[in-house]
Amino acid sequence: MCGSYAKRRGWAAASLAAIFFVAPAVTFATYDANLTGIADSVYTYPSGLVLIHLANQPASHPSCNAGYFAVDPGSMDANAMNRMFARLMTAYAVQQPINIGYDSQGDCTDGYIHVWRIG
Repeated sequence: MCGSYAKRRGWAAASLAAIFFVAPAVTFATYDANLTGIADSVYTYPSGLVLIHLANQPASHPSCNAGYFAVDPGSMDANAMNRMFARLMTAYAVQQPINIGYDSQGDCTDGYIHVWRIG
C-alpha cells in the first residue's frame, strides 16, 4: 500500500511541475481596467451575448475591436450574468453612469472587449 501511495504522489508532483512549466506560455483572461460612462447602446443576442457601447467608448484596444464591450455568457453562471444584465439595464434606462470592468490587453469576446464586471 505504501509503494502505491508513493507512486501516486510522484505522479502528482510530476504533473504539477509540468503545469508550472507550461502555464507561462498560456495567456489567461484578466480583469485589469475600469471605465465609467453612460451606456448609449445595449444589444442582446439569442446566444446570450450582450454588447455595450458607452458614450466615452475607448477608441482602440491592442487585440479586440474597440467598438463595443462584450459580456460573454459562457464565462459565468446564469445567475451572475442575470445580475450583471439587470445592473446594466437599470443604468441604461435612467442614463446613469456605470462602471465596466474589462480586460485592457487581450481576451476578446466575439472579437470585442471582454467585460468581467458591471457595477
